[in-house]
Amino acid sequence: MSGETVVALAAVFVSGLALGFNFWNSHQERQHRLSERDQDNREWYKRTLFEKRLEALQEAKAWLNRLSEGMYGPNGDDRKVPIGQVLDWYVKNLIYIHGDLPDKSPLGTFLYETDWSMTEGDEWPSEEQFRKANDYVQQTARELLKDVTGGSS
Repeated sequence: MSGETVVALAAVFVSGLALGFNFWNSHQERQHRLSERDQDNREWYKRTLFEKRLEALQEAKAWLNRLSEGMYGPNGDDRKVPIGQVLDWYVKNLIYIHGDLPDKSPLGTFLYETDWSMTEGDEWPSEEQFRKANDYVQQTARELLKDVTGGSS
């Protein structure tokens, strides 16, 4: 073999190694970027879910306050509480409030019993049932905030 042939073969070999290394390096960088993007997406999802859950719990508290005033306040029992609107809202926010789809909860029980009272003209659910629903919403909000702050509230 001539010297030029050896140099040409060496150049081809080195070029092949460089190309292989560049391909491997490019693949590693792409994997790293995908991993980072996946992590960013998970962070975004967690943050968005936290914000949606917090918003739903704040709205639940506002609805409970409004219902309480209409049911147990000085002008209570005027049967003008917006329970249909509240139930529509509750069904749309169920998973955000509870974090899953429970068969039963103090909040749901209170809201559906209030609806029953409106429909049938029965007595309102007891104030104890209201307190249980209210305590549930407050405790869930505290736990949500505790999770995001790492335990300090």
